[in-house]
Amino acid sequence: MMIECARCKAQNADGQKFCGDCGGPLDPAIGAIKELMNSTLRDQVHEIIEQHYKDQKVVEIETTQAIVSRLSDWAKLFAFFVGIPIGLLLLILGVLGIKTYTDFSKQVDKAKTDATAQLAKAQEGAAKLKSEGDSLAGEYQKLRDQFADTAALGEQVKTLSKKVDVIGEKLGFTPTSKISAEARGRLEASFAKFQDYVKGLGYRGTTGSLSFDIRDQIEVGAIAYYDPEKRMMVIDAKYVGDSAVVNREYMHHVLYSSGMPNDPNSVLATYYAIESGLAWYFPCSYLGNPNPSPTSSSWDLVKKRQFSELRPTVSSAMNDGTQVWGGAFWELRMILGQSAADKLLFDAWFKLKPDEVKADNGASFVRKLFDLDPTHKSQIRAVFVQRGLPL
Repeated sequence: MMIECARCKAQNADGQKFCGDCGGPLDPAIGAIKELMNSTLRDQVHEIIEQHYKDQKVVEIETTQAIVSRLSDWAKLFAFFVGIPIGLLLLILGVLGIKTYTDFSKQVDKAKTDATAQLAKAQEGAAKLKSEGDSLAGEYQKLRDQFADTAALGEQVKTLSKKVDVIGEKLGFTPTSKISAEARGRLEASFAKFQDYVKGLGYRGTTGSLSFDIRDQIEVGAIAYYDPEKRMMVIDAKYVGDSAVVNREYMHHVLYSSGMPNDPNSVLATYYAIESGLAWYFPCSYLGNPNPSPTSSSWDLVKKRQFSELRPTVSSAMNDGTQVWGGAFWELRMILGQSAADKLLFDAWFKLKPDEVKADNGASFVRKLFDLDPTHKSQIRAVFVQRGLPL
């Protein structure tokens, strides 16, 4: 009797325990058990697969539902934030009369036309402003040129003013003056140089004219004098060639440029003495000679005369005062040098008032020298103290 193999279905002789083809067991009980197991196992596997597939489907569906729900929520949120501005935009467009794309297109075209017109108008305005700016620039340049001309004119006026001062004091000659053309030329040239020297001291001239009156003979005892009322220097013809004498009379005009003080009680003798000393000192300093005039040898500034020799009279002031004060000034010149001494004495005189020296014999004038040159105070003091002036 033949036994069929449960695995490969091959026929095997009875009594064999294993299949000759596949080597599987030929015991019928084992086949039944195997069949049972296969059937049961197949059902269980099938059930497991169905359950697993079902669970997978559920997860997929739930996942899909969750994604759809999340997307829906996002869409609603987006619609909330985006929809409001869009809604407002649509509302605004509706108010402006824009309801369709055609309306919107018309509005865009209109805005473009308006913008083009405004741009053209702005360009026209800019061109006009540029033109006006160019015009203003031209006018500004003209003003600058005019200002430069005005500044130059101002300098010319200053120069002219200075020249007018000099011209105003350029001496003429009276019709009665007895002088040759040659002598007149020499006198004018010499006098012009002395004017420049006085100008260097700080003198700027006065208005009005000055004149020489050259006479064949003048008052007895005089060789020249200055008449302040007529602004005229009267000179004896014999002394026209003596430049120191001529310049002394001009210095009277300079030193009394503010006017000769009125002295009805004859109390200003000291003031006159200081002025007379300066009027002679400056021509001597200019010439560098303490006794430059052969006609006025009595006014030798090297002599050290004492202040006690002065008398309270105009005559003593004009004669003694010239040499007493002038000699002290010349000694200062030797100590300080010409330029320093000349400038110091010139400035001090114009700071002095006539009444200041009435009661102190001229000490007030010397103190002004101290104030103007404190560095040489002791040296200045010594010059006057040695000549007997109380300080």
